[in-house]
Amino acid sequence: MRHTRYRGAAGLISSVVLAVLLALLFLSQAPSVAHANENRIGFDMEVVAENGEDISILGADVSVDARDAGDISIAGGDIDVRGTTRGDVSIAGGDITVVADVGGELSVAGGDLTMETNVEGEVSLAGGDVNFSGTAADDAHFVGGSVNLDGTFSGDLWVAADHFTITPGTVITGDFEFKGPHEPTLPEGLTIGGTYTYEYSDLDEVFEGDLPELIFPVIAIAGVVGAVSLLFFLPIAVLIGGGVLLLMMTGLTARTIDGIRQRPFGSIGMGFVVLVGLFVIAILLCITIIGIPLAIAIFWFYPVLFLIGFIVAVLGVPYLVLSKNPRDTGAGAKLGIFFVSLLVFMFLFAIPGIGQLLFLIIMLMGVGAFGAAVLGGRNDQTA
Repeated sequence: MRHTRYRGAAGLISSVVLAVLLALLFLSQAPSVAHANENRIGFDMEVVAENGEDISILGADVSVDARDAGDISIAGGDIDVRGTTRGDVSIAGGDITVVADVGGELSVAGGDLTMETNVEGEVSLAGGDVNFSGTAADDAHFVGGSVNLDGTFSGDLWVAADHFTITPGTVITGDFEFKGPHEPTLPEGLTIGGTYTYEYSDLDEVFEGDLPELIFPVIAIAGVVGAVSLLFFLPIAVLIGGGVLLLMMTGLTARTIDGIRQRPFGSIGMGFVVLVGLFVIAILLCITIIGIPLAIAIFWFYPVLFLIGFIVAVLGVPYLVLSKNPRDTGAGAKLGIFFVSLLVFMFLFAIPGIGQLLFLIIMLMGVGAFGAAVLGGRNDQTA
């Protein structure tokens, strides 16, 4: 019993150390000012985009100075975008402010949204508090607990909200459709060129029917940007993370490597189940406003999960090929095997076509073995 406690404590310590190292690597890759046309990941990001340049960012606090920029894709906590852009703007985050002229479409999902913008394309906003003032040259869709509108809408306007306000001077050229538990009081001076339709609907029912198709593409930005940005610190993270796990090969790490050695094909299947399962959970969380931040957090976790899966696969596959038990290998030999394994994999991954397929298989194997080790760790008394 005492040995089991010590082993569990060692596993916890190794997990904390790895998390701290990954966090430090995360921060080290975050310069205070970044140039555009790059995928960036960091904590406090200040980006200047100009002359049609595209940007993709994953960060905690993100500030963008758009000077006739191209497409803008951001996932983060506090996000502020100002200036002008020729392309589309897609954002997922917490507190989001956009004070900019958008030449393409505007798609935003988050907690508190403040939009002071003129948009040439379609507008799709979903959040807890949604505030929009400006113009929309195409159709506009708004979903939120509270929605406040002021401006000119040249296309159709669709709103689903619990609380809704619209200013008297607002102009709607097309049709106006509202869904919610209470019919809004439309002020005098509001101009509606088409037809006005109110449909009673509980807010949860509105979310089940319409919210997913509006915000799924936006939320997916978090995972895509994070996965692409992972390439900036993947080599260093793999080396340091793998070394830490090797030096502290107890508990979770040992169970993961055992899973790769003893059940390689089962680990691949388990990896597929883990990735698809997390995606399904994220989709279900999007049914309500409260679940949206959790769904975004799950997508943010995907790059970290890919990294962990790759590291443990590089650690475990050599022992599968050699039919050896890592516990019978010294620390120096473990490090040597790890570095040789990493070099071999990097060479194989560079092969066109085959390399991409091999990377997918290896990553799934590592994720699956890690997931099985986490789920079965409490009942395993032999690792």
